[in-house]
Amino acid sequence: MVDTKTNQFFDAQGSPVADQAAWMDAIKASVVGEATACFELHNGANVVWEIQLTFNPNTYPFHVLGGEIRGTICGPPWTVTSGYFSTMLVLEGFHSGGPCASQVDIVGNFQTPSSYAGTYGFDGNRTAFPHTTLFKGWTPC
Repeated sequence: MVDTKTNQFFDAQGSPVADQAAWMDAIKASVVGEATACFELHNGANVVWEIQLTFNPNTYPFHVLGGEIRGTICGPPWTVTSGYFSTMLVLEGFHSGGPCASQVDIVGNFQTPSSYAGTYGFDGNRTAFPHTTLFKGWTPC
């Protein structure tokens, strides 16, 4: 923001910044934020995955910046590289090495209470297995 009377520039918290270049940097920094969310995917008694996501809270749907999948998935941890969540959950994760698949895709539709029902699969097949993924909160898993 600029105070037109004093020509002073302010950041998103209302603190003064040195000049217009610093103001533009403050605008860019406020657009890409980072927050954490925890999910738990279930498919029967033997499949329970903990999914911790880092996402941009300044967008909606929330765009995933990264994350990790742990639990009963083959060869944990897996790296979550992209996706989003809102009324839908869409995640893509990768794993390298070993006898495991190299890619997992998870998709689901929001349902109440806070969870997603859908399918997941490996190496390009998104619909191989059903899941219910619980939203556990806005904190690390």
